[in-house]
Amino acid sequence: MSTIYAVEYAYVTDRDEEMAELRPAHRAFNQSLANEGRLLAAGPYVGTHDALIVVRAEDEADALALLEDDPFQQAGFIATRTPRQWNPVIGVLA
Repeated sequence: MSTIYAVEYAYVTDRDEEMAELRPAHRAFNQSLANEGRLLAAGPYVGTHDALIVVRAEDEADALALLEDDPFQQAGFIATRTPRQWNPVIGVLA
C-alpha cells in the first residue's frame, strides 16, 4: 500500500508571467495524477511563491519521481521540492 506524502514546492520568484502561461499545462498534469488516484490535493499557499502537493507514493523518491514531469518542474519554475511523509489521522484523507 502506498503512503501519503506532502511535497512542498518553492517557486522561483522572477518568472511570474512565464508561469502564468504554463499554468494550464501544470494544472492539467496535476489533474491527470488526480484522475489516477495518485494526487490527493494540490494548490498554492496564499500570498507566497510556494505550494503544497499531496500524493500517494511508495517513498520520498517515488513522490518526487511522480512529479518530475510537471511542466513547472520541466521549465525550471520550481526552486526546491521538499517531500515529507504525512500521516493524516482525522478527516477525509485519513
